[in-house]
Amino acid sequence: MQNTELLTLTTDFLRRITHLKKDDIITLREVIKSHNHLYHLSETPIISDTEYDILFHALARLEADHGMFDESSPTAKLAILASGQFQKVTHQFPMISLDNTYSLHEVADFEQRMKNILEEKAPEIFPYFVQPKYDGLWLAVIYQYGKLLQAITRGSGVEGEDVTLGAWEIQNIPKEIKLLKHIERMEIRGEVMMSRTTFNAVNKDRLKVGEKLFANPRNAASGSLRQLDPLITRSRQLAFFGYSVPQIEMGVDKNFEIKTYTDLMQILASWGFVREDFPFSQISGISNLLSLIEKETTHRQEYFDFDIDGMVLKFDDMTLWDDLGRTEHHPRYAIAYKFPAKQVRTRVNSIEHSVGRTGTVTPVANLEAVDVGGVVVRRATLHNYDELMKKWVREGDYVFIMRAWEVIPEIVSVITEVRDWSEKEIQIPTHCPICHTLLAQDLWKVALYCPSSHCPAKIQWQLEMFVSKQGLNIDGFWTKQIELFLSLGFITDFPSFFNLAYFREKILSLEGYKEKSVSNLLEAIESARHTTLDRVFTAIGIPNVGKKTAKQIARKIFQIGNNFHENIFSVTEEYLLNVKDIWPETARAFIEYMIQNREMVEKLLSELDIEVDSSQNSQETLSDSKIRGKSFCVTGSFDSYSRDQIHEMIEKNGGEVRTSVSLKLDYLIAWENAGSKKSKAEECQVKVLTLDEFLKFV
Repeated sequence: MQNTELLTLTTDFLRRITHLKKDDIITLREVIKSHNHLYHLSETPIISDTEYDILFHALARLEADHGMFDESSPTAKLAILASGQFQKVTHQFPMISLDNTYSLHEVADFEQRMKNILEEKAPEIFPYFVQPKYDGLWLAVIYQYGKLLQAITRGSGVEGEDVTLGAWEIQNIPKEIKLLKHIERMEIRGEVMMSRTTFNAVNKDRLKVGEKLFANPRNAASGSLRQLDPLITRSRQLAFFGYSVPQIEMGVDKNFEIKTYTDLMQILASWGFVREDFPFSQISGISNLLSLIEKETTHRQEYFDFDIDGMVLKFDDMTLWDDLGRTEHHPRYAIAYKFPAKQVRTRVNSIEHSVGRTGTVTPVANLEAVDVGGVVVRRATLHNYDELMKKWVREGDYVFIMRAWEVIPEIVSVITEVRDWSEKEIQIPTHCPICHTLLAQDLWKVALYCPSSHCPAKIQWQLEMFVSKQGLNIDGFWTKQIELFLSLGFITDFPSFFNLAYFREKILSLEGYKEKSVSNLLEAIESARHTTLDRVFTAIGIPNVGKKTAKQIARKIFQIGNNFHENIFSVTEEYLLNVKDIWPETARAFIEYMIQNREMVEKLLSELDIEVDSSQNSQETLSDSKIRGKSFCVTGSFDSYSRDQIHEMIEKNGGEVRTSVSLKLDYLIAWENAGSKKSKAEECQVKVLTLDEFLKFV
């Protein structure tokens, strides 16, 4: 199957993913097999891991629904693999990523956030360790009593692939560390790299035999480590650079007295791990750090024979890392400053005017498909119409694009030298492309937006958020269904969902709607009536208010008094600013939303059965609670309660929910056969509770 045909079929399947049928199974199997071949043998994947997973799980569901099991199906086995290598392995400690930025201003904000958290513990001058941000493949190498036992890729961060055979062929990974011979388990994390010299030599050899060239050293390193033949891995001369020891960083291992990250890097060197540092690895003070970054960004120097895409900035004082903590996604004591992304050339086929959830109208370019950093890109944002005019982008132009923030592709510049003047100039819209309302623009702001509260595009976005898992979690709705109900007038706003029962007969008359499915949908809506105030705040899409912030605001509102309905509309900005991590723009956005949408919010609240958080307006209840002020982590699955329900019980009784186990955790709630978190809790001497034991507390 040709790649163009494969990509066309893949795109079609992804577009129809919720409407695939039995007739699609055979073709979908072939598509997945072709992607397996590209990924594992040719080492030239043309879709993302996420897209692959969506296709794979869709095939598994289809086969189960229609009883079409086949040993040759990719769901039965990855036929492309001939060994037991690449088995999935769960990480003992999740491999979370780093927060990143391209902005000097946000680097300064990074230090300010640390100061705000540390308060009186914050040093007068912050010391930093500056590392290369390797553009490689994350790898964890694990030693048992000093001997190399296992190597695992990052994968999803929770689960990776076992690539131990390949890791044994990386020359600079120590196979035995005598200094660790008395330690049962030690994990070192870093990245696998291929030098540019080796990359050029490998591609030269592939060219000679007619094989497809690797796109970049990172792809080459990834494909080389995953080779089924370890001799091929050895020939690729990969290198490993270690920079993290989770047991030490999280305080689990007490065998080492480590006070600074500089000390940790010296220990890694003493264990035999190769270091490749900048000549300026230790910097003190934010002004010196910002000056260094600006200099290195403006005058890029090639310090290494391998690719880097920025600098990792780590607060050097490890004794305060635990105070700073981690989110579910990144640690708060480190950030990656990324150099401007590399650019690629493509062509603008057309420019459309896209309306977002808040009504902002954005010019979006539809592009000739192009690979940017391993991702096939077909659309790119132009941010706003000022940007469109400054860059002078026209339909038909050849342009340079890059992936900003590793996610959103954007147009960098137009290659005006190749214009033949058949290109079409874009007119800035004066009316909403969806509802044709006259567009508005706030003073001193560049964004154009549709002010109509009845704009179908805005309403569609908002309603999808409302019923989503992050919102009221009304099971049974999908995009096309909301679009249909909206066009028929069955739903018009948030409260209207709870009146859908009035349209039962009309819904049943629609194609594809049967008695059972409609009953299930209406039952899901009724179940959603009983909810919490923070879920409501998240569901209605208040600007700057996410799930965590919504919980904090809800608690604060319950603390005012019993009449939380009135409190929602009478709360002041000053009062909200007393909430931890609530900034002025968030407090202002909440209050403005409630003023502008009071009638709708009151109507919605009248439809709901809001669970009153009595623990927040009764200090006596909280002070008597055995778990007030205690921290809990929940792991495993339970028959009687979901994790979210257990989290709610903890928070209602004044406890704190955490997502990881550390020395500062008070309790781990775990089922009998819980895995790594329970083991870690035992190592940290954290009290482990069964669910029944926890329920006795509350």
